[in-house]
Amino acid sequence: MPALRAVGRVIGWACVAIGGLQLVGGARVEPGMTTDPTVDSHVRFMGPVFAGYGIAWLDAADHPSISRMRLLAGLMLLGGAGRLATRATLGRPHRFHDALLAVEVAVPVVVEAAGYRHRRATRRSPALRPTPVPH
Repeated sequence: MPALRAVGRVIGWACVAIGGLQLVGGARVEPGMTTDPTVDSHVRFMGPVFAGYGIAWLDAADHPSISRMRLLAGLMLLGGAGRLATRATLGRPHRFHDALLAVEVAVPVVVEAAGYRHRRATRRSPALRPTPVPH
């Protein structure tokens, strides 16, 4: 599961950093955001929530479980679906959000590919099967 651990750590730390930036900087840290008080308040509130999402990724990386990572990746994909809903109803946002959408669609694919590789490897070698971690 080294690939899944690496994916979880990269995504986790990125989300923690982004969430921290949003808390400290508000709407002005994201290209294309308006800086009215309502939007800024929302961004600063969502920053710690996003950082918490990152912490969940870090925890999943420390205790690799494809089902936990699939859940987190599915949430990310759902966020990407929300971005597509915005495009359909209000139009295209700032182009920075194109990059975010690409990540939100790619991460679930990467998680599935890493999980698939791990499942194939564990079928070949029983020594690679993880030992259950008590919760």
